[in-house]
Amino acid sequence: MKKDSTLLGLIVGLIAPMIVMLGFWQVSFGHMNMYGFYKLMIESTNLPGLLSIGLLGNLGAFFVFYRMKLDVSARGVITATFAYGLVIVVLKFLI
Repeated sequence: MKKDSTLLGLIVGLIAPMIVMLGFWQVSFGHMNMYGFYKLMIESTNLPGLLSIGLLGNLGAFFVFYRMKLDVSARGVITATFAYGLVIVVLKFLI
């Protein structure tokens, strides 16, 4: 895979929020198992907020790609961010 590609940025943009959310779970709710944490987020309607916190990982990934002059990869991260944003809007207002 090329170093500066939309696919690379998209993959990083989809994985980075998951890593941030896993870190949030470990730090804040480490006493719970992952299923219990997920169930709690669903029941308390905090899942859109958790996804929003996860997008901070995309902010970091975007700036890393931007500083390294990998603009096409940064475009992939932005695309993944918009996809997460669509999911957040659907969870927040339509369900």
